[in-house]
Amino acid sequence: MTATRPSGSTWSGNHRYRAAEVLLPADADELAEVVTSHARVRVQATRHTFNDVADSDDVLVSLERMPTRIDVGGDRVRVEGLVTFAQLAPVIEAEGRALHNLGSLPHISVAGAAATGTHGSGLRNGNLSSAVEALEILDADGRTHRVDRDHAWFPAAALGIGAFGVVTAVELRTEPTYTVTQQAYTGVSWDDIVGDCDRVFGSSRSVSVFTTWGDPAHDLVWAKSDTGEPTWVEELGGRPVGDDIHLGRIRTVDNTTPRGTPGPWHTRLPHFRADALPSDGDEIQSEYFVPFASAREALAAVRAIAPGFHDQLLVTELRTVAADGLWLSPAFERDVLAIHFTWRNDTDGVLSALPGIEAALAPFDARPHWGKAFTMPGERILESLPRANEFDAIAREADPRGVFRNPFLQRVFGG
Repeated sequence: MTATRPSGSTWSGNHRYRAAEVLLPADADELAEVVTSHARVRVQATRHTFNDVADSDDVLVSLERMPTRIDVGGDRVRVEGLVTFAQLAPVIEAEGRALHNLGSLPHISVAGAAATGTHGSGLRNGNLSSAVEALEILDADGRTHRVDRDHAWFPAAALGIGAFGVVTAVELRTEPTYTVTQQAYTGVSWDDIVGDCDRVFGSSRSVSVFTTWGDPAHDLVWAKSDTGEPTWVEELGGRPVGDDIHLGRIRTVDNTTPRGTPGPWHTRLPHFRADALPSDGDEIQSEYFVPFASAREALAAVRAIAPGFHDQLLVTELRTVAADGLWLSPAFERDVLAIHFTWRNDTDGVLSALPGIEAALAPFDARPHWGKAFTMPGERILESLPRANEFDAIAREADPRGVFRNPFLQRVFGG
């Protein structure tokens, strides 16, 4: 008999799953049995979401009891099961390989991050989904499909928000390993940040700007360079931060990655260490993506309304993501500025703040992060993604009975 556990809630507790239990198959046969014997199924991974994208009003399934496997070969790595980036990175590093980027925290699963378009930062770095070369997907009839770049489903399924089935394995592109040196700086003025966005966000491999939209003491530039220490920030008046680092109103407690010294990519690109609790934990997150070409105007629009959400905000992080060709990607066919909000864990307060932000960003054709809190109606999201209707058609072809279609997908795509 397949084991179960309570479904619980998302990482920060802001959303409690509707399904009462999570089914925990121990192997591929049990997984196929679970999927084929239920009318509606969704996959629960590492639960680092802030909405119901991975929820179900029927059955949830997790791969946490299934075998995990990591196979490195040439410039590819195949990841099977519920593997996190924290587990994956040291394995490929030992083979002299690396990923092109990592998110802020390595605690998230490879499959879940790819499914939702999770990302790191860098004008030349695509999101984590852009490294996907192939997926293995179990469909509603218990059959496994290998979907690679030559497959008709690929530009939809590689960032598929769970619409195609259970992703049991992911194949990623790797590159030769590299060293990164990072440093965080205060003292860079807002005018310098928005006055030359190309310089600020393009002078290092990865750059994040943290702001509370009004108090310069809380503004911080965190630069991560693969060509030595990112001293260019000091040319803008930046002063290196010591051991005690504040991300806006989040006071980190011995959980950030080392600054000021070179180290392997996977120990520097994330903000938070794999062996520590990331961020604040007691929070809600939202994120919107606007064309990088409109960065200055979009930031001015948000800054103008920032006093209205001051009480709910812990910090905003600004990052960049390179364009890709994945149909549901927030960076589909355009380089983007990601405007990320970390909120107090106050659902009512956050939901009251989001419509104003979304209205301010509407002129810039903003797209939301699929796994974070937003209130934009589905039709508006679809208008910003030129291939969204094709995505929906292929997803319905892959899952004609709608087994993997949950309330989230119904709100966005209808039906």
